[in-house]
Amino acid sequence: MGSIRVASRYAKALLGLASERGELKAVEADLNTLSALVDSSREFELLLVSPVVKPDQKKSVLEKLLKDKLSEVTYSFIILLVSKGREGVVPAIIVEALSQLRTINNIQAATVKTASPLDDDSREKVLAEVAKLHDGEIELKEIVDPEILGGFILRLDDKEIDASVKRQLKSLGRKLTEHDYEPEF
Repeated sequence: MGSIRVASRYAKALLGLASERGELKAVEADLNTLSALVDSSREFELLLVSPVVKPDQKKSVLEKLLKDKLSEVTYSFIILLVSKGREGVVPAIIVEALSQLRTINNIQAATVKTASPLDDDSREKVLAEVAKLHDGEIELKEIVDPEILGGFILRLDDKEIDASVKRQLKSLGRKLTEHDYEPEF
């Protein structure tokens, strides 16, 4: 829980500095780049959290990897985190900063899980339903999970609509096994 609070404060500081300098869009692009890097490279994440690798070595590697790819604000921020021994929190800061940016830009993240990929008509229907709940842009993430058998599971913030066939079958199974009579065999 403490690392979430730390990540939130650092993310707020980075976004505040970027906003003050008028570089919010550049920092947003940098955060997306870093997020993709962390997601695609386990070695990069291990470099950040490793207590074995010395800060000077981390700075050297980060300079070679990121200096030309990131804005000055983001790059300096990451180097400062390494100097202060907070580089292990960088992945959490990235996630938190992107979340805060969505809030700033009035973008609502929604996730829909289906048994097969959505067609355009179904996607439009889902977006229309989510638009009724949120007045702003919607960022829809689609997940295909054959285990739900059919239907969908829609998650929006802390709300979830589970209209999956799997849940319906489980519910029906519970109703059939919870009866007041004993069968005669």
